[in-house]
Amino acid sequence: MIPIFTVLVCYAVDFGFFLLVATSLNSAARNAMEYSIQGASSFAQASEPAASVISNLAIAAIGLSGATTSTVSVRVCSSAVGVTPSTNTTQCTTPSTGAGAVSGTPDIDPESPTFQLNRVDVVYTVTPPVPIPLSIFPTRTFHRMVEMRGLQ
Repeated sequence: MIPIFTVLVCYAVDFGFFLLVATSLNSAARNAMEYSIQGASSFAQASEPAASVISNLAIAAIGLSGATTSTVSVRVCSSAVGVTPSTNTTQCTTPSTGAGAVSGTPDIDPESPTFQLNRVDVVYTVTPPVPIPLSIFPTRTFHRMVEMRGLQ
């Protein structure tokens, strides 16, 4: 019974860590998106923040010791990067590619051209505290995406 109980406790620790990672990624993506949208609204900043600044903020906002540029990919779609004039959609750039490629395209805002959707994707490759066999938990990459409207 002791070996089975030990394995169950170890997996419970990993499950709790995965929940912590998921909530941290949600928060990090949202913080980065809010800064991307509201950065130009502050009195101290005349233009929208650069994609690299938003990427660094997202990585720092994760708040886990394993979250670095080698384990986190961040893709930023904002008007600071550029705008496609024909569809009024934001263009994307990926300043950090540590967890691999990030896919997906920003949506077109239904009230375009007055509003424009900005997007931040955060992908994090998790290393659990207790190693889990890949056959039990094959996906260790978490992806969170946030889109918010920005007034033009």
